[in-house]
Amino acid sequence: MDFAQLPAPPKVSAWLDMDALDHNIKLVNQKTQAVKLRIATKSIRSMDVLRYIQKHTPHFIGLMSYSAAESVYLLQNGFDNILCAYPTLDRASVTEALKYNQQGATMIWMADRIEHLHLLNEIGKQQEQSVEVCLDINMSMPLPKLYFGTKRSALMRKSDVKTLIEQAGSLSHITITAMMGYEAQIAGLAEHLPGKSLITPAIKLLKNSSKRQVSRRRASMVHWINKQGYPLKLVNGGGSGSMDFTSSQPEVTEITVGSAYYKPAYFDYMDSMQQFKPAAGFVLPVTRQPEKRVITCQGGGFIASGAIGTDKVPVVHYPPGLSLLPDEGFGEVQTPFAVDEAVIKQGNMPTIGEAVWCRHAKAGELAEHFNELVCYRGNKPLIVEGAAQVMTTYRGEGLCFH
Repeated sequence: MDFAQLPAPPKVSAWLDMDALDHNIKLVNQKTQAVKLRIATKSIRSMDVLRYIQKHTPHFIGLMSYSAAESVYLLQNGFDNILCAYPTLDRASVTEALKYNQQGATMIWMADRIEHLHLLNEIGKQQEQSVEVCLDINMSMPLPKLYFGTKRSALMRKSDVKTLIEQAGSLSHITITAMMGYEAQIAGLAEHLPGKSLITPAIKLLKNSSKRQVSRRRASMVHWINKQGYPLKLVNGGGSGSMDFTSSQPEVTEITVGSAYYKPAYFDYMDSMQQFKPAAGFVLPVTRQPEKRVITCQGGGFIASGAIGTDKVPVVHYPPGLSLLPDEGFGEVQTPFAVDEAVIKQGNMPTIGEAVWCRHAKAGELAEHFNELVCYRGNKPLIVEGAAQVMTTYRGEGLCFH
């Protein structure tokens, strides 16, 4: 989009560039065509957008949800083949989801501890049906003085998996049918972190080394689990930042992608995401000018989760020449920006009533702050039947999942 041509919205709102979204969908499809594709709902958080991507994805196989309650909501809305990415202790939601299994839907639950299996087995007994389970294998790379990866699953070695499988053998309503080997340190870590250029070579070296390790470990684990008498119908891996690598791995049957569709600001710092276009963000109206070189916008405090750092802060997408005030940053109800002297000399000082277009550091978290995403196409709001088209978020439907 040419943001200079866009009308300034009168209030804080979220935007969705449909042209950029279409570009990203096509690129994801090209990169992942060798495997099946599962959409990560936590990176989208909009039923409308999920359906839009599904419609334009020939090798779509299902969704990866992020909570049990969200899984129920997706099943209620007609989605099938859902893999819940994180272990849950939400008995009520698991019980509700199993009702859809009885009607023929596929719902698979993540586990890496016996406590997870005990809960699922207990509910399966109550509902008189078997519960499908996916083993979450930790693909991190522990080094002598460095743990390169995320603290996720307790299943690191074959001995860990062997113990859990043996324990699962006594559980009457548990069926192990899937395995996930998510290489988070490859798929989700940027090489060019702002203010940390000195460690870029080290990150690249570690990621390349980790690819070799993941290739060996994940394939070996799949082969071993199959030999134990647990034929895996799906092996899930990857993420937006590792599409080329993960799709090329022979043991992987499906890949999960989410953030690539929106390309949030954090992915600007990642080598593998340079072909993608920013497709979503938020816009702040300029409401004040407290000083000659400072403008103040309404709203803006949409900081991303994770370790605190400049890479989790939104970025200004348009206009150029704006910088945050270090003592204030993005505020909950207002955000001041310093304007470069060169911008003022050129006569391009943003004025009250104009807008500052920004991008969130992460993908789906933006939807937690807005009821809808206002759609744009061809440098103007997309109008359908005389009204601006919007994509409703989970929040817009009165929902909030954790």
